[in-house]
Amino acid sequence: MSTLLASMKAVPKAVSNLARYAIPAIVLTGTAFLMLDNFSYTLFGIASHSASTFAFQAYYWIIIFLFFIYFIDKLAKANSTDGVIGKYCGSLLKLMLILLGLSSVSLVVSYNQPLSTELGVSTAAVSATPLRDKLPNIIFLGADGVNSSNMSIYGYQRVTTPFMDSIAHESLIYRNHWTNSSKTTGSIGALLTGKYPTRTKVIFRPDTFKGEDMFQHLPGILRGLGYYNIDITLRHYIDSEDLKMRNAFDYANHRQLNQQGSQLKHFFLLRWPTMVQFIEENGLRLYQRLAHLSGYTSMVNPRKQIHQGADAAPHLSDIGRIKQLKEQILQAPKPFFANVHLLGPHGSKFDYQEAIFTETKQQDEHWMVDHYDNAIYQWDAYSREIYQLLDELGELDNTLLVFSSDHGKGHSVNETLPLIIRYPNKEHTGTITQASQRVDIAPTVLSYLGVTPPQWMDGHSLLSRGNDFYPIFIVTSSMQQLTNAGDWKVAANLKPPFYSLGTISMAYCGILYSMDINDIHQPLLSQQRVHPKAATCPDVDLEPMLAYGMIVTHLKEMGYNTDQLNVELRLRQYSVRTE
Repeated sequence: MSTLLASMKAVPKAVSNLARYAIPAIVLTGTAFLMLDNFSYTLFGIASHSASTFAFQAYYWIIIFLFFIYFIDKLAKANSTDGVIGKYCGSLLKLMLILLGLSSVSLVVSYNQPLSTELGVSTAAVSATPLRDKLPNIIFLGADGVNSSNMSIYGYQRVTTPFMDSIAHESLIYRNHWTNSSKTTGSIGALLTGKYPTRTKVIFRPDTFKGEDMFQHLPGILRGLGYYNIDITLRHYIDSEDLKMRNAFDYANHRQLNQQGSQLKHFFLLRWPTMVQFIEENGLRLYQRLAHLSGYTSMVNPRKQIHQGADAAPHLSDIGRIKQLKEQILQAPKPFFANVHLLGPHGSKFDYQEAIFTETKQQDEHWMVDHYDNAIYQWDAYSREIYQLLDELGELDNTLLVFSSDHGKGHSVNETLPLIIRYPNKEHTGTITQASQRVDIAPTVLSYLGVTPPQWMDGHSLLSRGNDFYPIFIVTSSMQQLTNAGDWKVAANLKPPFYSLGTISMAYCGILYSMDINDIHQPLLSQQRVHPKAATCPDVDLEPMLAYGMIVTHLKEMGYNTDQLNVELRLRQYSVRTE
């Protein structure tokens, strides 16, 4: 009986402890769970995101529950009469005040002048005109890893782009278009910001936008004009929210985004952006794991999503992306801006619906050209579907269509890329042979809308630039490293002073000059002619000393520390070899 009475008395005490210590216990449990999950994954390749069965998921829930009970018990004992808190209450209070004081000092020391969210453009004049309701919709319909040389609209012997061929007469076709990054992360960043990846330092994950770069981008300017912005891409690598683009998109990859946020968060974000990002990242990681374990939504390995091709779930495939785009075209407020990135031609095996240049879809080897052409044909077919939908809705001549690619096949940077722009009412047509680059697309769109591109954009408007050649800078990430055999995270090898930057190239008048700086003490120099010299180019090619000097100057202007680069010696050695 006494045991029963003791048990009955323990119940309200346990409930009281739960009510008093639940919040700190939840915080401690979440922290401990993330640490354990990261430790087990790093050491053994086992983590909660791999839990695919009920038994495996239940195992993790038991661990979480035990952590929670443990911390409730420890907190209650610490606060009891004989506990640490009760025994040393005065000393602990002093310690708490000291820690709060140190935290306050840390906040003061790490305080930054509030980031500016000004975009440096005037949208009021455009918004106030009668054209406000007639601003065109804008669709960037890109595909991954497409060489222009494999497209019939650019002269390829196979008819891989029959639809684009059919609208060539109503489009502006750029025949000498270049990427600014061999990685999709850096290339999409350049597309949406008009800034070089060397300026934003967004080259490959885990890079994200920081400082004022978080706010300075094309989607933000378009939102100021009243556009509804749509991002249909790939989580982790190029999703706008994952890359910390602020005030950018209203919809991204199956979710509505709240761009307002709390005033308190906004206050801290502008003054302590690194701290806010750290909290956001850890909160997201915890949410993803708990959502996965609860069966609410499964964690998807972004790397495997890229490479699984036809095995991708429909809603995570190009079929799902085109479906999203069609739904948004039908439902989204007008005008809208949609940035869509398709993965079919990515490789090393290609994803498409119908075999056109092969008998079957079976791919026995990697990078098979016939299947690559099938994937390009599929991109063209998707483009036709969107074009026809816009035409049926009466929106075709009120939509600016941009067809492009992020980088060359196999992440190459020595191949020209497609850039085809169909302006409303076929306003601009023809063929442009002058060199262009990804960072030129954003200022070109703004110029067409009547908005003067901001000074922070590195690109040039292709509607107003002259015939002068200018250097085009292209980056490649540093040598990659896999965290473990689980293939869950691929990141650039982050080492100072260049971090995610591994090679920087400069395209100028048909020659690609490259400097590999993975080993900062032994930079490797190379050059190759990638296309015939244009008539408007100087008769004499750049001297290697001058060309590589321009690359180093660019790095310095972008804020990189080049002091450790033994460039002058390497340039002298290179000059001797090429004489």
